[in-house]
Amino acid sequence: MIKEIIKNIVTITQDYHSDYDNGFVMTEEHVLEWSDQFEEPDREFVLSEVLHILQQGVYISKEKAKDILWNFINKATTFFGYQNIEIFLRETHFISVQGETKSQSVLLSILNAVLVEKTGHSLEICGSLGVRNYIYLDDVIGSGGKFNYEIHKYIAENNLLNAFKNKEIRILSYFFCIHTWGTVNARYILKNRFEGENFFLDFKAFPIVSNYIVENNIKEYNQRLNLVYPEKSKNEYDVYLASLDQAPRQADKAYRRQTQPNKETFFTSKENRLRIEQIFLDKGIEIINQIQDEESKRKHRPLGKTYPGYKTFGTGTLFFTWRNISNTCPIVFWWDNPAHNWKGLFPLHNRGNLI
Repeated sequence: MIKEIIKNIVTITQDYHSDYDNGFVMTEEHVLEWSDQFEEPDREFVLSEVLHILQQGVYISKEKAKDILWNFINKATTFFGYQNIEIFLRETHFISVQGETKSQSVLLSILNAVLVEKTGHSLEICGSLGVRNYIYLDDVIGSGGKFNYEIHKYIAENNLLNAFKNKEIRILSYFFCIHTWGTVNARYILKNRFEGENFFLDFKAFPIVSNYIVENNIKEYNQRLNLVYPEKSKNEYDVYLASLDQAPRQADKAYRRQTQPNKETFFTSKENRLRIEQIFLDKGIEIINQIQDEESKRKHRPLGKTYPGYKTFGTGTLFFTWRNISNTCPIVFWWDNPAHNWKGLFPLHNRGNLI
């Protein structure tokens, strides 16, 4: 049984890091080695639950990314009221503010190849009839920090705010995945950075859309909570939160209530959600406690990075692409430090050393 589960996991994730010449290949042996780091009674359960999660489309292969981007171009063409993709492109500018190895640049390169294949036109024709539309493209909104920093800087430096407000130009932000809480945060931070402009809170005026949504805003109605978001089930969890003495905010969001979500549709059952969340959180805290550098320990969380000022266990993201894994995912998926006796299922690429 366990061999079949592992085989299916590898089938889904086999192109992870396939773009890099770093020697990593997703194999059945690697998946087994990762699972063997958990307690023996938990190993098959963890693998089974991870496979169930992966089968819900949370892993984006490179081929799937091409389909997503082509589908996005067609929808964006219609959204902006065009009948013709070529004219849409000729009046559109794709914002590029990241380095050539970063996700935005990689996605724009893939999009360019898809457009050449499907239409015979490349991104070089963009803006040739003037710019009416601006598109910000990236893989994930987690906390929303990177997005609101980059889009604020771009709008401010190019003096675009008045043109946006006056509907002379339009901006659309598209992601493979967004978190509802992080997206709301990004909107409010942008509003404040632009001196209270409600423009950024309006979906029609400032649309942010995605292929996949992590519903983690507990203030919204009936959120699916398709992520790792633990209940208050162990005293040790309160002890860990108390140790975050430099994190004063969002403590009321550290735990989900037992009644959330209203109906379990992401994990295999309500009981299995509770079990897998405890396993990932317990192991994550164990790893965090081994970090010697206090500054690094403060910045990391057992369920993935979040704002250092948040008194929570982390973002808990369960979304992966062939390129890399977000550090907002639980660290059991990506932590890799021999001194801590842990290797991640999805090794990191180009993220520096883990302490």
